[in-house]
Amino acid sequence: MEQVERKRLWAKRLAWMLGIWLASIAALGLAAYLLRLVMNAVGMTA
Repeated sequence: MEQVERKRLWAKRLAWMLGIWLASIAALGLAAYLLRLVMNAVGMTA
């Protein structure tokens, strides 16, 4: 029974880490996109 709990806890932690990683990649992509929009608005090219 304890082994099942450990596996479940490990899977939950892994899911959290994956979620945080994906969210950080999405945030970085959004920041890059917004920066590109601002650069284009002032006449710069990327």
